[in-house]
Amino acid sequence: MSEEGEASDPDPMVADYLRDHPDFFVRHPELTEGLRIPHPCRPAVSLLEYQNRLLREHCQRLRDKLVELVAIARDNDRLAERVQRLALGLLDARGGLDELLHGIKAILRDEFKADCIALCLAMPPTLGLSAVEEFLRPDVVSLFDEVFRAGRPQCGRLSAEQAIALFGDGACLAVSAALTPLGSGEWRGLLAVGSGDPQRFHPGMGTLFLERIGELITQTLQARLVTGGWRRLSDPPSARGR
Repeated sequence: MSEEGEASDPDPMVADYLRDHPDFFVRHPELTEGLRIPHPCRPAVSLLEYQNRLLREHCQRLRDKLVELVAIARDNDRLAERVQRLALGLLDARGGLDELLHGIKAILRDEFKADCIALCLAMPPTLGLSAVEEFLRPDVVSLFDEVFRAGRPQCGRLSAEQAIALFGDGACLAVSAALTPLGSGEWRGLLAVGSGDPQRFHPGMGTLFLERIGELITQTLQARLVTGGWRRLSDPPSARGR
């Protein structure tokens, strides 16, 4: 019989296996997190040190992830505030359609620190919107059919042709861009936001706030067009003439 307090001998098969495979816990580090090793008043065994190191690394990864999530939450909060200010600016917009379109570009440039902004519309020719001719660019809108087919904002790099068509002399500033489709069915347009930072707009980023911005601008333009006397082309002449 063993003396009191003396640990019983380990299973011979387990001991023999670990002796023959000294790198077992190196190949299976996840097992060390579940081990219970007594820590008497003497220098810690190497296996315990290894286990503690793994636990510290695991805690550090969790801490880094928490810091990342907090940073994302703060960024989203700031974006939400900017979208709210955009909505308030659109509600407070005065003047004609031309002033509204210029105002949208100014708000986006100031609030979102964009390096370049393009707002292109493809309207039915019967609208007669000569006052906003600089924004009527159906040829440019037609270059981005894939964005309208997707029905949601697209982010990433532009081809040289697309960048020049959208931003002209400022194409060199659009290393990355976010493209947001606009429109209500009877008309469509494109909002392009360019950045000199290649990582600012990338295919893997979330587009929720871009979608909200597109909806705000679409509804504002739709309301202004109707207020200005435009009626849907499908409406009967009596309705369009009111």
